[in-house]
Amino acid sequence: MTVYVDLVFLTNLAVDSTVLMTTAKVRHLRPTRTRLFGAALLGALYAAMMFWANIPYLYSFGVKIFVSVLMVLLAFGYGGPLKYIRVFTAFYVVNFATLGGVIGLSFLLRSADSPWGAISYSENGGLILEWQMQLSLFVVALLISIWMFRSAAATSRKRQELEQLFWRIEIHIGDGRWTMKALLDTGNRLYDPLTRIPVMIVESSVWEEQLPAGWVKRLKDEPPDRLISELDVGSPEPFEWASRLRLVPYRAVNGSSKLMLAIKPDSVTLLRDGHPPIQVSRVLIGLDGGTLSSEGTYRAIIHPDMAQADSASSSAPSQPA
Repeated sequence: MTVYVDLVFLTNLAVDSTVLMTTAKVRHLRPTRTRLFGAALLGALYAAMMFWANIPYLYSFGVKIFVSVLMVLLAFGYGGPLKYIRVFTAFYVVNFATLGGVIGLSFLLRSADSPWGAISYSENGGLILEWQMQLSLFVVALLISIWMFRSAAATSRKRQELEQLFWRIEIHIGDGRWTMKALLDTGNRLYDPLTRIPVMIVESSVWEEQLPAGWVKRLKDEPPDRLISELDVGSPEPFEWASRLRLVPYRAVNGSSKLMLAIKPDSVTLLRDGHPPIQVSRVLIGLDGGTLSSEGTYRAIIHPDMAQADSASSSAPSQPA
């Protein structure tokens, strides 16, 4: 078999450069191009050396790890043991992910009569897996696998960032306590226009048993002021939360003005691991007739003023809205 060392060198230079740049992207690092090129050049020279020097121990496991250590140091520096270990681990994760993607895509795209045709056995009973791949197919598979890995890493990072916005909340109304998962919406700027009390949003289905019959379904299509007008104050069994109801005007996405039915709770407590609980009493809870999360991840949306409130001052009693 004829091996072109220049192609081996250039291919490894391109692959190592791509892997190092992907590692930098995953770890949010910005090394200079000179450092990246120097580290990739080291890796490419090491790969080409096996065709120039017949020194078996140079290609042992320990030497390969040593070369990888030098490549990461050249590209990203040291920065302390913990930081270096994380970068080094990310470097190998990217390597394994992209190599696995290249091999998988090559077998997927290559036509063969039988998958067993590429498998044979050595004289000592060892299993030999034949893997042949054209350079053009290798480049395509490498780029696709890098793109897939970066997309998966970006999705994972976004999910982690979104997790930072999740809270557990406890809503206190009278003798009732309701606990649910909530999302902090930094873009929520809904206030009661008269009192400037912040308004958080909760799915009305949370209180389907407490609200008058049919309200949860009717809130999807009917204006809330019509529902309030139907309340019979003189009824033998009046609505227990009637004095807590509020109508909050807001502007819809299409620019039209609408009303939202809201409830005045006794307090809302925000809970999250690693943070002291925040109890907020100066808040209104707007009722949403639909589903806030299509996946059921959360059932409430927190106003940003609530998360920024001081737990000591926010728990103090306030004037009713």
